[in-house]
Amino acid sequence: MNSEINSEISKPRNPKLAFILALFGAGFGQIYNGQIIKAIIFLVIELLLPVFYGLTKLGTFFVGFISILVIGFLFRIYLIYDATTNSKKLKNFEPKPYNTWYYFVGIILGIYTILWFYDTNSIVGVKSFKIPTTSNEPTIKVGDKLIADLKAYDNIKPNYGDIVIFQKKDSLHPWIYRIVGLPNDRLEIQNNFLIINGKKCKTSFIKETKSEEFDVKEYEEELPNGHKHKIYTFKKPFEDNENGEHEIIIPKNSYYLMGDNRDNAMDSRYIGVLKEDEIKGKVVFSYWGETNDRINIDFRNK
Repeated sequence: MNSEINSEISKPRNPKLAFILALFGAGFGQIYNGQIIKAIIFLVIELLLPVFYGLTKLGTFFVGFISILVIGFLFRIYLIYDATTNSKKLKNFEPKPYNTWYYFVGIILGIYTILWFYDTNSIVGVKSFKIPTTSNEPTIKVGDKLIADLKAYDNIKPNYGDIVIFQKKDSLHPWIYRIVGLPNDRLEIQNNFLIINGKKCKTSFIKETKSEEFDVKEYEEELPNGHKHKIYTFKKPFEDNENGEHEIIIPKNSYYLMGDNRDNAMDSRYIGVLKEDEIKGKVVFSYWGETNDRINIDFRNK
């Protein structure tokens, strides 16, 4: 009699379904297997890992960023393995109250609601993005995949030479340019070259080359704090664009940004100075690009 009752209420777990559910979220496969405590533990681990990454600033350097990807991948593989292997053992599984479809949907919706408000990027402190334009050549190339440190300016102020990610209040997408002017600086631009507080920044000609279809000259420019980086200027400037700016005084808590590709950047010459609260982070390194030499470039010294 007992065996008949057990056979009626027994519902073996389907390993394929456990596999699929484990793909969609931490603990989903375990909930399906009736292992609610294990599912909660896995979910907590999933939520705490970004906190660990943020506290250690692991994502702000290349090896650490790769480590985050590897840890995430291995953790997901383990979740899938655990869910599928345990489901195969549950041939005489007696469903728990939460193993009905409506409970399961409710649990999944609840978990996704938590994750929706859980801003992983802010907690880890990094953001990944891909470069679509040549505005920052030769330093940053089209197709470069970069990491920005979102907590770079929590305790320090932006400085000359920093390549920052920012978002104007009227813009839908973030931009990146280099800081060339600090609050209260007197700044003037003559033929794409900077004069800061009455002193012309040192520039050294390197070579002639091309940017897209344009002939350009490449220079090394040195900012007042000693930061050196490379810039492009068109070999033949546009006739209707003197590309100059009369001396301006940068307001308090504001910064002047320029693209390294000086004749091909919609920077502060066109969009105005950037307020400090519009700066979202500092570009720190690339992890991928269109060629192998774009992998693991540290832009803090570029």
